[in-house]
Amino acid sequence: MGRIDTADEVRSASHDLTDRAVDAGLRAVDSLDRAVASAQDTGQRLAAQTSELGDNLQKVAKNFSNAVDKSVTEQPLTTLGVAVAAGFILGAIWKA
Repeated sequence: MGRIDTADEVRSASHDLTDRAVDAGLRAVDSLDRAVASAQDTGQRLAAQTSELGDNLQKVAKNFSNAVDKSVTEQPLTTLGVAVAAGFILGAIWKA
């Protein structure tokens, strides 16, 4: 009788251990799925923000280009003076 009880206990312990391992595996898979979904969501938001930033930079560049064109045609000497001053300041910063 003692041997049968021990075999049943071993079998029961083995099943318990298997069930716990399966549960742990399922929890790990669930956690991994959530992490992947979170990473995908973050990637999509980052892509949208990057696209918006690119659009805004294009608008700023176009506005700046229009402003420079207008300045060159309406006040060429003033524009030249500002360009020389900006070059001097950038050169001083570069040297420092």
